[in-house]
Amino acid sequence: MTRSQASPGALRRLLGRAGIEFHPGEAPAALRLFAAMFFCLSFQYAAKSVRQATFVDSFGAVQLPVVYLLVALLTYPLVRLYGRLSDRLDPARLVLLTCGLTAGGLVVFWRLYGEPWRWVPFVFYLWITVALALTLSQFWAYAATLFDSRQAKRLFGFVGAGALLGGAAGGQVARLSSELADTRAALLVGAGLLLVAGGLVSARHRRQQPEERAAQAERPAAGDLDQLRRSRHLRLVAGMFTLSIVVAQIVDLQFNWVVEQATTGLADRTAFFGNFYTITGLAAVVFQLAFTSRIHRGLGVGFALRVLPVTLIVGTTGLLLAAGFFPALLLASGLALKVGENGIRYSLDQVARELLLLPVARKLRARAKALIDVVVQRGAKGLAALLLLPVAFGWLSPISAGWASLLLIAVWLALVPAVYREYVRAYREKLREESADEGMPIDLNDVRTLEVLIQTLGSSDSRQVLHSLELLAAHGRGHLVPPLLLYHDDARVRRATLRVLGETRRDDAMPLVERRLSDQDPEVRAAAIRVLASLRHVDACSLMLPRLDEPNAAIRAAAIACVGKLGDPSMVERAGEALRDMLSDARPEIRREAARCLGAIPEPAFRDELLKLLYDRDTSVVREAIGSVHRRLARDGVHSLYLPTLISLLRDRRLKHDVREALLAFGEPVIPALLHFLNEPEEHVWVRRAIPKTLARLDTPAATRALVENLGDQPDPFLRRKMIEALGSARGRDPLAPIDRPVTAEARVEAVAYLQTLADLDGLGDDQGEQRDLLSRLLHERLDDHLRNMFGLLALLFPPEPIRAAHLSVASGAPTRTDALEYLDNTLGGELRKTVLAVIEDRPLVDKLVAAERTLGVQRRDGIEVLRSCLDSARSPGPDGEFLTAAALYRIYTERRSALYPEVERLAAEATDPFVQETAGWVSARLATEVERPAR
Repeated sequence: MTRSQASPGALRRLLGRAGIEFHPGEAPAALRLFAAMFFCLSFQYAAKSVRQATFVDSFGAVQLPVVYLLVALLTYPLVRLYGRLSDRLDPARLVLLTCGLTAGGLVVFWRLYGEPWRWVPFVFYLWITVALALTLSQFWAYAATLFDSRQAKRLFGFVGAGALLGGAAGGQVARLSSELADTRAALLVGAGLLLVAGGLVSARHRRQQPEERAAQAERPAAGDLDQLRRSRHLRLVAGMFTLSIVVAQIVDLQFNWVVEQATTGLADRTAFFGNFYTITGLAAVVFQLAFTSRIHRGLGVGFALRVLPVTLIVGTTGLLLAAGFFPALLLASGLALKVGENGIRYSLDQVARELLLLPVARKLRARAKALIDVVVQRGAKGLAALLLLPVAFGWLSPISAGWASLLLIAVWLALVPAVYREYVRAYREKLREESADEGMPIDLNDVRTLEVLIQTLGSSDSRQVLHSLELLAAHGRGHLVPPLLLYHDDARVRRATLRVLGETRRDDAMPLVERRLSDQDPEVRAAAIRVLASLRHVDACSLMLPRLDEPNAAIRAAAIACVGKLGDPSMVERAGEALRDMLSDARPEIRREAARCLGAIPEPAFRDELLKLLYDRDTSVVREAIGSVHRRLARDGVHSLYLPTLISLLRDRRLKHDVREALLAFGEPVIPALLHFLNEPEEHVWVRRAIPKTLARLDTPAATRALVENLGDQPDPFLRRKMIEALGSARGRDPLAPIDRPVTAEARVEAVAYLQTLADLDGLGDDQGEQRDLLSRLLHERLDDHLRNMFGLLALLFPPEPIRAAHLSVASGAPTRTDALEYLDNTLGGELRKTVLAVIEDRPLVDKLVAAERTLGVQRRDGIEVLRSCLDSARSPGPDGEFLTAAALYRIYTERRSALYPEVERLAAEATDPFVQETAGWVSARLATEVERPAR
């Protein structure tokens, strides 16, 4: 998006009031397609007027079900022919070929209508019905190749208005032709109009870039038709379309019957149908311009799909009431029903049906549209014909068929929610396109089985080794366990081996067991002590007390742990002396062993020594001390004395994971302390930023609630991001947590902050894609942060995977961006939808900011005001304000913004942040030098 310098023109403002927006570069294609649709529909309605008038005049309206059925039977071979042509021609050439053949057919039937043959209206009805469907389907399919889903929502209303105006004009073409010449003359005029429409498509096609033509010319691969049949989305669309066509045929029969009763003669009926189509077209145009785009953009496709069936319920009920109680109103009610049906079907409902096909892959879309518009439509008309055969045979009146309409409309309305859900799911899937049963009995008397178990002891998979050890010990074969497993890399295997060696009284393994006294894992040391004491038949303290003077630090630490835990007071005192001697050693490896052994000693023994180790100058010593605190808390219960020190250690990225595990041992009682540090502005920023994940790891409703309630108090975007990510992981474990309302409010906060930053960049004269200096880069980083946070919040309310895919598409400008926008447009609702779309919708920058100012309170400021605001950032909460202030100071210097020089001098004198004060002083000195130099 580029910065707009000009205000919208009068035409653009007028269309904007109707909900139609032209973005840069879209107007030529949209206007040409508007004109092509105008001429195409002019031909269509002129031909339909002739078709209806001549058939009703020759055969009567009650015979329409017969021709409906024959049209359905003729459709299949014609569609097979169409399929072969569509495989060989791109959409534009297919439109031109169809226009030429149809225009030639019109000339032929113009000649045939001059003969006194009664079968001509019948054959013309069959031929023109299929030709009309193919022509209109191809024009809309061609339109779908020019615009993506977001453009379609904005521009299909405008294009459809051209079609509807053409329908109004076509009706008058038929009327004037019948008055000035004869009814069949309308066919020649229609042929000319159709050739003009095809010429407009041809002109547009010649101006396209080669890559556009290549994209449009993609052909469906073999088996694509089967894929269309397998698509649940297309099946539901086809089912809904079938119901709508069947109801439309019933309405059409009723209307034609009413017209037949109210008119006499071919010219009268041609004029009536022509005037009717004009009235219908004008009504549809008004509805199109006034409501279609607004409904699709404001209320969505789901609402738009319900308008037509509800209108038909009202109109059909009115017709039934008029027939039963008010016969004088029969023609008026029939007109109202048909005008409502035609007007909405070819405006709002037409656009909705086109949008339903946009999630389908481009190469399948034309075939899908032909399948639905021709095969399904004609099949539906055949079904309607079967339902209406009783009318043709005189067993049922046309008006009574309205009861069947009401039943079908009820089924239609019930199907709409499923169609809409599948439509949204199709976009979600489109975005998405862009991991030994121990209970089995075992027989160790079998030699082969025993060999396998012993071989498994040498496996690199620790789980297999542990399982084999358990099986051997459980079946009395522990004597087969090799003591060399005491050197296994996994401490769990070493502990299990020690247990088996002790249970089987393996005296031969005693030297290897003694070496485990210096093991890196404290639990292995404790197990080795127990096994040695058991094998030597002595007390563990008596065994280890002499080793308090052992030169090997690991063995000495093991002795301290054993005696400090199990010894009498005098022994514990001796262990304390040995511990303090190790703690005073200058070598970190000695202090590290001392810190490790303290985890095996229960609280409160040597607590002061352990607290001091948390402040050791060596990180590895502190890590071992944290691990010992964790083991004590998990075993002996929590003690708040450790809490402040542990939380302060979160600032060290090398230790924060160990600290977090220790804090989790406190459970929910740690939440108040974590929130205190989180909301303390003076606390180290990286301590605060590490707390949200810690809260989330507690995995309790209280922790989730704490994150939600404190999210709004954090001005630091990075900290907010950490809290949102933490909420995401917590939400995955507790999907029922009531967070919808506060999360929606915070999404609005992020959206407003994004748009305010965007407005500030515009005020500074920076394009959204331009990064002129440090200030621009910082503001662009804020844009990215706010957008990331907004999508992170959305992922808390909706399925996270498609939301993340949508964020990636929107942020990167990938080809799937329009699919992402359409998915969000149809997934979000209410104020949240409006807020999010205000950020991500593709609109000219000036329009986006004007709308944000009007609806979200975003302030549009000039460059001086934006820079003044940045200068105040150092005093605002948040850890990065001083960098924004410094960048603003440099921008003031480079652009010589003299109006802000007093602010620079004030910061140089009063700023509390050293970095800001130094930068302000440098800028102030340079500016002063430049002022003095000209004075000399």
